Amino acid sequence: MHSLLAAAAAILALGGSSSPFDPGWEGAAWGMTPEQVSAALPGIRVVRREESLSNARKQRVRDALLYDIEVEAEYYFDADGLAFIRFEVPFRRCEALVDGLLTEHGSPTEVSDQVLLKLITWEDPDAGNKLVLLYSTARICDLRIRSIEDAGNGYD
Repeated sequence: MHSLLAAAAAILALGGSSSPFDPGWEGAAWGMTPEQVSAALPGIRVVRREESLSNARKQRVRDALLYDIEVEAEYYFDADGLAFIRFEVPFRRCEALVDGLLTEHGSPTEVSDQVLLKLITWEDPDAGNKLVLLYSTARICDLRIRSIEDAGNGYD
């Protein structure tokens, strides 16, 4: 993973371009209600036991492919509707995820290298999305997509 972070830092230093990314993800848009997300996306399932994360509640899930990685997309809602989408990526596929993010979105806008935790952020102001990858050698590879207008980073 050291090489993955070195590559991200090098690309950040060199600069790069980002590509357009629709607000939301694959047909879900920020602020949609759980019912609207269910109507917009095939294969969506209602969560039996909701869980809270970052002041939002997970209410919908579906199987998805993210850079050819099989994941479960988890849809979190707050009082304003769809707040963010979370992907818990298998740790062994984290490097492939970062490669996909770098290819699609270019240089990260921020790399925060803490002792045991790394946050790598991409922002796409034209599309209105923010992507935050949480990585830890404790076998965590967690990506969240949210509105760039949302002040939180998805990990508060």
